[in-house]
Amino acid sequence: MADAVPNLDPFSTKFTEFAEGEFLEIGAAYGYATLKALENGASVTANDIDERHLQQLIENAHQKGYTKLTTSLGSFPSELNYQENQFSKILISRVLHFYTGEKMLELLKVLKSWLQPKGSLYIVCETNHLSNWKAFFPEYQRRLDAGLKYPGEVYNPQQWEEGWSDNIPEFIHLVDLPVLKQLVIEAGFKIVEADYIDRKGQFPESLLLDGRESVGVIAEK
Repeated sequence: MADAVPNLDPFSTKFTEFAEGEFLEIGAAYGYATLKALENGASVTANDIDERHLQQLIENAHQKGYTKLTTSLGSFPSELNYQENQFSKILISRVLHFYTGEKMLELLKVLKSWLQPKGSLYIVCETNHLSNWKAFFPEYQRRLDAGLKYPGEVYNPQQWEEGWSDNIPEFIHLVDLPVLKQLVIEAGFKIVEADYIDRKGQFPESLLLDGRESVGVIAEK
């Protein structure tokens, strides 16, 4: 069992555990997971769309004496040109929920192509189990009852979200556990672990509900 790491959920923490081969973090931001993986001896490629984030990560890694960091500036996936079977582990945390279900499936297949055989994919997404989405709960249930495959796709978040809409893009996909598991299976992965993530101590108290604020999956190619 991986030790708890500040700023990291349990799934991202497990990504940081040492393994042979090269790791990839998509949307690394300031690189908390990348830095922990480097500390554990891994070789890591960190990707982000913001050059400032990557520069800060490079400086932090240098200060700590980590030498196995590669950075990769660009938008996922269109500006990234990784090789097939390049990575032993990939972490994509709080990125996929900005895409539709069909696009998520497409992106999962891209990630699968970058993984080595038996390589591991670590996914973290936000769910609809957040207090600022309470107005959306009845609509989500209506969509579930109607049999919609992706009931958490929200094209007009300002209509439903309460209090944080200035920080939310024009589309967001609130991904519940059954939906994410099905997507991962459809993309051709074997699920190793899947569960909700309690964000107490990580998200503002005003957003918390019942310990299902995020969802995580570990899957094997």
